[in-house]
Formats: sequence, structure tokens, C-alpha cells
Amino acid sequence: MIREFVSNHIFMSSILLVGALSLILQGMITLALYSYVKASANMKTTRKKVMIHLKNQFETIYGMNYQVRNIRAYVDKYLLKLRLLGISYMNVEKIPFLSAGIVTLLMVIGISFGYLNGVKARAQVEILSAYGIVLACLFSFFHIYGIKSKKKQIQIQLVDYLENYMTNRLMKNKEDGTEWKVLDPDTEKAIMNSEYGKENPLKKASDLEQIAFSEEEKMEEEKDHNSEESDLELLEEFVQSFLA
Repeated sequence: MIREFVSNHIFMSSILLVGALSLILQGMITLALYSYVKASANMKTTRKKVMIHLKNQFETIYGMNYQVRNIRAYVDKYLLKLRLLGISYMNVEKIPFLSAGIVTLLMVIGISFGYLNGVKARAQVEILSAYGIVLACLFSFFHIYGIKSKKKQIQIQLVDYLENYMTNRLMKNKEDGTEWKVLDPDTEKAIMNSEYGKENPLKKASDLEQIAFSEEEKMEEEKDHNSEESDLELLEEFVQSFLA
């Protein structure tokens, strides 16, 4: 019976299938986001690895005497790396609009195919009905699930925790005349892409400083080497010109 329905109403069944899959996917993402909302609201006690990693990275930065000036941008960069069911955190709210585009395309193809092949008007009405039902469901559940609002809530709670609690605590722990450095993009990228922060970030901070120091030494050695080569070239040119 199902095979006959699909074969006789292929476009209508495709529209309904896309709509159902979209709603199921949005429901799963909503549950995942809800768990992140709870975790970001309880950062002190959360066991979610993503949130723990964010805290540890933040502590690592301040452990190296760097200061994050724009915490909102820092949080947004971190969330860019987060994926929910293989979908980027920043793109999950686009799923309903993408689904609406797909079902619209299927509807247009189905109506055009029926018109060119003389299919009964009843089949085209069924396609339009399925299309209308799916669009109504996508629109309704988009507001019921509230994916966009949950994302906003996670960002606000993370910024609030890092800016109003973590920053003050970490800076008070170093009230010894420490001169805070502005976090540069290269250092931030190195910390965010590293595996540091999963254990004790303050112990790892010295390792990161050592890495940065060794990189500076390499650059200085390369500069000295290049300057020596240029001096040798000048000496050779002088000798050749003297002999000539």
C-alpha cells in the first residue's frame, strides 16, 4: 500500500517526507540546544565537555597574562567550532528555510510535470495541499522549537559568566602589579586550536609560553642567518670588483 502511494503520488510523498525529516531533525537539535542552555546557565557545575573546555581555555589565556577585551566575539568564535548532529552551530536555524526551499522546488517540478503530461487536476491539488501543510508545519514548529532564541540564550549566558565572574576572579588572583597584554589573533588561534585546557590550564600556560618563546628564537636565528648571508654576498661583490 505504501509503495503504491509513493509510486502514484511521488511528488506529494516527497514533499511530506522532506517536511517530516526536517521537523524530526529540528526536534533533535532543539533537545541538544536545551542541554547547552542548562549547561551555560550552570557553568560552575557543568559536566559538558564543550563548556569545560571553554572555561579551561579562558583560564589558560589569563594564566599567560593575556586579557580578552571583546568577550562576546571570543564566545562567538568558540561557538563557530561547535556542531550539532554534524551541522554548524551558526547554521542550525537555517534548516526550516532550507527545507521550505526544497519542498517549493518539488512542488514546482510536480506541477510542471503534471501540466506537461496531462495529469489529472486532482493530483496537482494533492501536491499543492501537501505543500501548504508542510509549509504551515515548518512555520509553526520554527516558533515552537525556538532554535534562534535558545542560541541567543546560550551566547548571553556564556558572555555573562566569562565577563562578570571568570574575568573578575582571574584578575583578582593576580593583584601583584601584573601588566596585562592584549590577546593577539595568533596567540588566540594557537590556544583555541590546541588541546590545552582539557586538563589543568594553568600548568599548561607555561608550556604555551615556552612554545611562543621558541618560535621567537627561531625567527631571530633566521634573521641573523639571513643577515650573515647578505654580508657574505656584499664581501664577495667587493672582492670581485677589486680584482676586476
